[in-house]
Amino acid sequence: MKKNRNFIVKNVLWPGLFLLTLFVAALASNVAVFRTQSGGAGASLLPNPAPPIQMSASGAPPLAALPEPLPEIVTPAPNAALSMQDGVNQVLARVLPAVVSVSKPSPPDTAQNTGGTAYITPYGGPAGSTGAGIIVDDRGYVLTTFQTVGKSDLVKIHLYAGTRRDYLADVVGVDPTCDLALLKIRGTRTFPAVPLADSDRVKVGDIVFAIGNPFGFSGSVTMGIVSSNNRKVNIGGVKYPDLIQLDAAINEGNDGGPLVNINGEVIGINMACLIPDHRFSGIGFAVPSNDAAPLLSGQVQ
Repeated sequence: MKKNRNFIVKNVLWPGLFLLTLFVAALASNVAVFRTQSGGAGASLLPNPAPPIQMSASGAPPLAALPEPLPEIVTPAPNAALSMQDGVNQVLARVLPAVVSVSKPSPPDTAQNTGGTAYITPYGGPAGSTGAGIIVDDRGYVLTTFQTVGKSDLVKIHLYAGTRRDYLADVVGVDPTCDLALLKIRGTRTFPAVPLADSDRVKVGDIVFAIGNPFGFSGSVTMGIVSSNNRKVNIGGVKYPDLIQLDAAINEGNDGGPLVNINGEVIGINMACLIPDHRFSGIGFAVPSNDAAPLLSGQVQ
């Protein structure tokens, strides 16, 4: 059977044209979509690469990449505590040689005001009563409390530094209104001395050291702060208008001992404490060093 050639051409031509038309339309549509997404005919069809993440030396993202910065942790220097300890040791090394014990043969006055504030009494031992004092002039002038010497004209001084340690000392001046006494050691040598500070510059919170001979333990040091200043206190009917209040422990035998600041200067003389029912309260008092000016001006020049 003979095939019709014209029939075959007609049947193949029209389907081919139709498929070609569909292909061109699809290609045109895809090109339009790509141009729209890329932002215009001149834009690149490839997206811009993201910037690389910068890593820290430890391999973690930097803190700036976090939503909120971490709080800074301040680490104290490892030598801070050692430096402070060394400073305290240096201060006490300068002051302790000038601290003395003051002894008189008569027994101490045991009367105490158990209901409130009372004078610190000397510690009573077999040989008499012992308080403390501080050398404030290298010629041998010692500042202590009136309660420590009482009516004595001559007392015994014991030094904790030097070759000769026991001396006699004359009571050259007293001021009962501020509970202070000035002694002069009998001797011609140069004595270790500690300067007096301006007690008007004392502030609440200042670090202080109380030094004395509590219960006969010579050269004992306690540390605290100034807990109040210019404290008005009535002791046995005597009014003191400007005492320094401290929380460093002071007991019998601390009377007359120095209250020293962080610079190694005397800011006061320890003289009283609050002892309700003979119990330690942590509240002590010292005569400001400036109150000793009238007493010193007549002797130490």
